[in-house]
Amino acid sequence: MSSDWRANQSDGEEDDHEDAFAGRSGLILTVDCASYMFAQEAETESRFVEVLHLIEAMMRNKVVTSETDLVGVVFYNTQHNPAPETEDELQPGLVAPRQCAIYLPLTATSVGMIRNIRGMRESDDLSGFDTKYGHSQNTSLSNVLWLCSRMFAHCGYKLGQSTIVLFTSNDQPHDLSSNEYQQALVKARDMQQKEIFVELVPMSSSFDCGKFYKEFLCTVLEEDMEEFECPVYERSKERLLHRLFVRSYKKRSIAGLKWYLSDDISLAVNVYSLRRSPRYPKKVRLLRTTNEIIVSKRVHVSSTISEDGDEEESKVIMAGEQRKSITIGGEKVSFKPEEVAQMKQLLPPGIRLLGFKPASIINMTNHLRSSLFLYPNEHYINGSTTLYRALYEKCLEKNQVAFCMFTMRRKQPSKLVALVPQTELTHDLMGEPDRHCGFRVEFIPYAGDIRTLSFLEEDSVPKVTDEQTDAFKKVIKKVKFKFHPSHFEDPTSQNLFINIESLVFDVEDAELFDSTRPDCERIDTKLDPIITDMERLFGEDPADGPKRRRNEGGDNDAEPRAKGPRNAPVEDAELVKLVQQGKVGSLTIAVLKDYLQRQGVRGISQLPKSGLVDKILAMETT
Repeated sequence: MSSDWRANQSDGEEDDHEDAFAGRSGLILTVDCASYMFAQEAETESRFVEVLHLIEAMMRNKVVTSETDLVGVVFYNTQHNPAPETEDELQPGLVAPRQCAIYLPLTATSVGMIRNIRGMRESDDLSGFDTKYGHSQNTSLSNVLWLCSRMFAHCGYKLGQSTIVLFTSNDQPHDLSSNEYQQALVKARDMQQKEIFVELVPMSSSFDCGKFYKEFLCTVLEEDMEEFECPVYERSKERLLHRLFVRSYKKRSIAGLKWYLSDDISLAVNVYSLRRSPRYPKKVRLLRTTNEIIVSKRVHVSSTISEDGDEEESKVIMAGEQRKSITIGGEKVSFKPEEVAQMKQLLPPGIRLLGFKPASIINMTNHLRSSLFLYPNEHYINGSTTLYRALYEKCLEKNQVAFCMFTMRRKQPSKLVALVPQTELTHDLMGEPDRHCGFRVEFIPYAGDIRTLSFLEEDSVPKVTDEQTDAFKKVIKKVKFKFHPSHFEDPTSQNLFINIESLVFDVEDAELFDSTRPDCERIDTKLDPIITDMERLFGEDPADGPKRRRNEGGDNDAEPRAKGPRNAPVEDAELVKLVQQGKVGSLTIAVLKDYLQRQGVRGISQLPKSGLVDKILAMETT
């Protein structure tokens, strides 16, 4: 195989990390179904209906962000335990204990599951909930956790993360002196050993977490009770309703590397990605008549062409038999695939320290791609955290950045990076820190990557008076606003998934809120007092200049000049002269083939333009 491999070469290191985020998570939503959850206050929905709203929002989010994750719904404090409606929902070896019921088994989120939740929520009698399930109280919390643990064990998959979300408005399900309380703490220790997380969503603003759940959650999460922050009703509800149409990435490192400070000193670090572009659903080709999925395969074939242009022999070329070529100075140089990989990689994977420079040397023009984040890996090299922390604090104190050569993986080119120390900032609306302590990896351009723009060096900057500058100071002061990336969602992905959901759930006139659109009315109101001064200082808005027309100022009778190579026939002598001078850009393949056919040359039907030129040059030399 002969091809110019430079044309297909791209800097796509960001896409090479995707496999590091594979995995499947399990989520069981447990709902308290006691009578106090169904009490309906004036002009408000009951807490149970509010929980159904949250569950539907979470499932709709899972369908978009993590469609392979498993989701199940469990009711407790119920009077009856009905059997599943279909045999597909019946899991062998799994029996719900007393006063508990499995509403939806632990499986991948589907449209049918969301419709079941929505149908129950919109039904007047909640799909006959009182008759089918009923209400009770004082269900043992240890039995509920045991059922969820069994559901995780019988799901048929090895889960990377298991989470139980508990919806209730009862802040003390068991008395502190009861056996059920001790059993719940024992079960909490079992959850901690099995690495099953428990998340509480209080459904009442007067919920007191300290009565029971604070000690219970600290036991499950293995946290200090003095530092534990209890969940709050409004904040928990807002976090669950917060939707972003972005694929859910697991918080795993994309690489584990050694950071070589010298030949004898190194520490282990993990590399994390701070930003990921949204992944849209993959399009699948279907056969129009039967809706079957079309599977396409690419096969490389080598063919031998006779002088008459007929195909004599063809065979399939395997990957090890293929070669890649590059044309330099008119000569083709071919390489094996492993040779191309060796040319791209100069250093083995790792980070190699070059030296330190002041932090002021890093500016916005150095930003080549999204930055990464380094964090020490104590499990790989003992003492890495101490060495990392000492270097981090000293760089912060002296305002220095570390310049290094960064090689992420094998067969990848090395990059010049600057490791910038950063401190933690405030927390966002979801409780996550805006920025973490550690080294941020900023990619620095090489000498050949920097462009020099001639128009920026010209001294044609217009002069601005102090009065004009003061006018725009007022504009900036009036139109200021608070910015955070979480305030702006991708309108493209929003529009795509809203339209998909509208088709699936038969929703008409689905609204799309584009958070990137400016508030023109607010801006006009703010700038209205200074519009008169702006017009006086800068004049009115100029009208659009006339568009330049082709052949303007030339002969009106002249024909427009055609672009591209000439298709008109040329004399044979002129054609040969152009070929010998290397001016073949004005000649088409059809013109060259016509000349060779008139000279009696055969087997040129499959030749490219360069091959036709070689044939003409060979004829003239002989």
